[in-house]
Amino acid sequence: MSTIHTSEQRGLQALPRPDRRLLNSRVKINQGILKSATYLNYDTIKLVVKCDESSVSIGGRAGQYATLHTPGLSKPRAYSFARPPEDENHQEHTFFIRVVHGGEFSGWLAEKDRTGAPMTISGPLGKFGLDSTNRPMVCIAGGSGMSAIKALLEHAANQKVERDCLFLYGGRAQRDLYCAEEIAAIGRNWNKGNKFEYVQVLSDEPANSGWAGARGFVTEHFKKAYLDTGKMSVNNCKAYFCGPPPMIDAGIEVLKKAGLSDQDIYYDKFEDARSPAPVIDNTKCVLCDECLMVKPTENCIVEVARLVKGDNGSFSSYERVDPAYTSGIYYNTLFIDERECIRCYACVDACPTQAISPAYSKTPRTLRRTIF
Repeated sequence: MSTIHTSEQRGLQALPRPDRRLLNSRVKINQGILKSATYLNYDTIKLVVKCDESSVSIGGRAGQYATLHTPGLSKPRAYSFARPPEDENHQEHTFFIRVVHGGEFSGWLAEKDRTGAPMTISGPLGKFGLDSTNRPMVCIAGGSGMSAIKALLEHAANQKVERDCLFLYGGRAQRDLYCAEEIAAIGRNWNKGNKFEYVQVLSDEPANSGWAGARGFVTEHFKKAYLDTGKMSVNNCKAYFCGPPPMIDAGIEVLKKAGLSDQDIYYDKFEDARSPAPVIDNTKCVLCDECLMVKPTENCIVEVARLVKGDNGSFSSYERVDPAYTSGIYYNTLFIDERECIRCYACVDACPTQAISPAYSKTPRTLRRTIF
């Protein structure tokens, strides 16, 4: 009678499995139109994209994001879904977009009425979302980070989760505030046996404005008003952040100093073109194709047979793997083209072997001589 030995019994190391939190992560690319664009405050626009009726459902879950692109712009841009899928109209997707000085997509959107403009939407992307525990929730958002947190909380309210929740939103002044009615509706819909608290915190509101709410940086207010006073303990909570990277970094530092572990902190932090593009270490790659399944644009990750390095250290050109003419992917290189990369870091999240990181050297490690 034969005996079946597991890989561990044979002394072999099992291959890491993909992160199953990336549920429905296979990207769908749909065509549609910009159905509406409405200002929520002076610099934040609520945008609704309507996909063609023949489109495949993007699916996804509250907390994830998609990329948007329209003809004439150089690259797609990543934005969080602002409503949970169960609350959206058929084939529609809602986003909150902050108008940024010099921002290509937001500048295009703010320039004039773009209703009816053709849109390409790719998603879902990301692993940010509601965890499955019943532990109290601390949610902190700033700017257009309201979108992902609001969608997550609307989903939690729809599910009647048995969890207390503290939601803090940080802005500079009263003119930055929006979605008050939507957050109030979440509070009314929250499980009646649990507490939902919403706090707005302003950092630069004039002293004589009559503002009676909280002041200061939102993360510092959370520390002083809740952690330092003992009003909240981090011993049994989960934290969710979405907004400007400095705010997220400051909030994570506060919570970790208070004793919250990394595994209890979730965040959705978008980078921009100033951030480094991820690099693939092909010596760690196990050819699972997870990164290829979540790439939002066609040429951000390419299979190359040859890379040509320029004088400035970047790669001036590459030769793609061409079946029957070049050797295949198993002997060559997966390469992230920083000119095409939109810094969404979906590939970093998807890789089960940590073979992709923006911290790696710009010269990728390869299995054979590919760089010239």
